[in-house]
Amino acid sequence: MLITASLSRQSAAQALELRSKTVPACAVGRRNSQVAEGIGVSREAVRKWRARFAADRLEGLVDKSRSGAPAEDHR
Repeated sequence: MLITASLSRQSAAQALELRSKTVPACAVGRRNSQVAEGIGVSREAVRKWRARFAADRLEGLVDKSRSGAPAEDHR
């Protein structure tokens, strides 16, 4: 259980770090496609993160809690 919780926190931190890389790239006027290619994500992801940041600043980049059972890890 402790290992799973630790992995979950690590992935959340990594996801936040990746999302936060979009902010400075977008601030200098790069297009979503340029930012996406630069950090290795889809244009749709950049579009979503850019909109969330515009609406809620840094809080918009944090994962919101989800209802329902936790996702299963199929590794």
